Amino acid sequence: MYRQFALEGEVHTSLDCVPLSVRRKLDLAEIKISLAGWQALSRAERLALCHLPADTDEDVAVYAEVLRGFAERAGVALAPLAGAPVRRAAWDRDSVSARLRERLGPDGALDEGALGRLAELTEEERYAIVKLADPKRGPEKLRALLGELGLSRDAGAARSP
Repeated sequence: MYRQFALEGEVHTSLDCVPLSVRRKLDLAEIKISLAGWQALSRAERLALCHLPADTDEDVAVYAEVLRGFAERAGVALAPLAGAPVRRAAWDRDSVSARLRERLGPDGALDEGALGRLAELTEEERYAIVKLADPKRGPEKLRALLGELGLSRDAGAARSP
């Protein structure tokens, strides 16, 4: 099972858009696919790309090969990812913490306890935070993700008895 973020809504049912967990895999494979290219793949192929692992270098190599095969069959052009190579360190605990401080400011939505829990998050969860913390994006989805992950002050207050 791949990580399905609630904030993505119906994306996981329709697979009409590229889910965040697939974006991470594409980044690791250093491959870019357009939205039209993604939609040109069969639903079964998109679902397979959601579920294939990308946890090791070998997984990523297999993922890239499978994606290239699907794209070739569908006549979809793939492009190298700009800014590659992508390093997993871009979404490790320290990087995520720094990104959140940059995006939310020192008095942002996270308290020290939440910052400490960043290391407990999965790679997909930390990747999603980094992507949604991009200053080019509005803060709404980032705040929704932080709430979904139980990291926002509001989420912590809601969990308290």
